[in-house]
Amino acid sequence: MPSPSSKYDTSIVGPMKLLTFFGNKSMDISENGPGKARASYYAKRHTFGGPSVSLHAGSNKSGLLLGEVELHSYSSDEVRPRNGPWTVVKRASIWSHAEYSFSFRCGPDQEDMTFIWRRVQTRTFRLMGDMELVAAARPDEVLAEYATSGMMSASQAVVKIRAELGPELDMMVLLTILSLHYSAKSRQHTAAAGAGGGAAAGGGGC
Repeated sequence: MPSPSSKYDTSIVGPMKLLTFFGNKSMDISENGPGKARASYYAKRHTFGGPSVSLHAGSNKSGLLLGEVELHSYSSDEVRPRNGPWTVVKRASIWSHAEYSFSFRCGPDQEDMTFIWRRVQTRTFRLMGDMELVAAARPDEVLAEYATSGMMSASQAVVKIRAELGPELDMMVLLTILSLHYSAKSRQHTAAAGAGGGAAAGGGGC
């Protein structure tokens, strides 16, 4: 199975659209796809009050609120589209960050469906690695792919999404990727702080 390392290398069958993520604490997101105008989103990371992350239409936090992400340090994160219910993004194992799942009602019949983000390739210095999204009922059919960018790239990541998924799942793809991205950033920050504290303690013992 190919790793989604570039926009030309994909397991997605048929037309697809691209979401490109730029930034660090807050994220500018651009969307390009077949038969539609370019769209922009803005993900705002909140330190105090409100949700951990808010997703807005447009290029800044004054745009229409589209969804929210609530990060939890020691348990599953949660996401919700605007005016929708909270959905848990659950890690498959406490020992690994290689697979996450979430369930919500979607499609014309509003069936309760489970989807899985699973890692397909690790990346040095990138905690998430490359990941792909599948429906639990159809694990061989790739619906979306997350590819981390190179160290010298201006973008953080590119997400490729099958074009005909529908607006509900489109939004959940975006929100769950934000959940995974910011959780990975938090782990990276915690690990760096721990390493710095250990080095300082070691230096003070001389």
